[in-house]
Amino acid sequence: MISPQNLAIAAGAVRMAGRKGDIFRRVLPWSIGILALMCVLVYLQSLPVPAWMVI
Repeated sequence: MISPQNLAIAAGAVRMAGRKGDIFRRVLPWSIGILALMCVLVYLQSLPVPAWMVI
């Protein structure tokens, strides 16, 4: 979500050329939140607690 290429494309798409830093600041909390959610999900899958996740 926060690669330089994605920031450049997003800035061009919303006519914010040269303001990639603003986009980065808005996307960073979402990226950290999704990373934390994925870490919790992977941790829970390593435990026998969520039996509904086991295939």
